[in-house]
Amino acid sequence: MVRAVAVGVAVTAAVVAACAGELEHPERFADCPPGFVEQLFQEKCAGECHAGAEPEANLDLVSPGAAQRLVGAASVQETCEGLMIVDPGGEGSLLVDKLGDAPPCGARMPFGQTALDDAEIECVRRWVDEVVAVGGGS
Repeated sequence: MVRAVAVGVAVTAAVVAACAGELEHPERFADCPPGFVEQLFQEKCAGECHAGAEPEANLDLVSPGAAQRLVGAASVQETCEGLMIVDPGGEGSLLVDKLGDAPPCGARMPFGQTALDDAEIECVRRWVDEVVAVGGGS
């Protein structure tokens, strides 16, 4: 019995040790319920920027059909011109890159507001991946 307990403790310790690195990136465990990213776009991006008839950088993130408009679309913002907002080949996404600490061009988004946390950015990344996987989805 002592040996069985020792083996059990060793296995548990090995499993815990193997998972320790996972906790360094808690965003990987983000809960991204359906509609979360769309709500995030509405709350953090719409305001006076990315909604309405004349959105900043011609980027409307809240009107119906946003996913279809973003996949394969190139940025028209002067400093980011030509970069893919959402690359249909899954090679990158300016939409996600602009949320990080060091965007490849222009300012970090959402401009003038508190930056999205790692879990929110991970949800946007997952949304982009899903949109690309379904070819522009809804």
